[in-house]
Amino acid sequence: MRIMFAAVAGLGLAAALAAASASAQQITFPAPVFRGGNGADWIVAMTTQPDYSVDYALTVPESRTPLRGKLQQKAASGMGDYLLVGKLGDGTAATGLSTKLAPVPLGRQCIDAKGKSTGRYGSYTYTVVLTPAKLGPWKVWKGCGNFTMK
Repeated sequence: MRIMFAAVAGLGLAAALAAASASAQQITFPAPVFRGGNGADWIVAMTTQPDYSVDYALTVPESRTPLRGKLQQKAASGMGDYLLVGKLGDGTAATGLSTKLAPVPLGRQCIDAKGKSTGRYGSYTYTVVLTPAKLGPWKVWKGCGNFTMK
């Protein structure tokens, strides 16, 4: 009887430890690249790296050259949502950057600035919002996008 109790208790402990480690797993994109924008004047590409950080390349009218940097994936509030944080710009003008991706609700569409619900990679499946910590030369960029393989 003691052996059976010890075995059951051991299995329960193993299950509890497995559940704890599963919830602490790295949050990762479902595909290597996310491509988005508003279809008119800004675009972003976010590429997952082997260390699960994400490199971004952001082309916006507020900058003559594409902005590049690293984002770290964080736990997001909603099912299927992604949250990434990092820096926008470099040097003393750098500010924080928060990027939120959320799936388009079933039966709805994400419409870009050109009034389209599809882009180069098919129907938009996610909304994307890039929010700089300090506004001024920057603004909040809202648009649509898709996860892609390249």
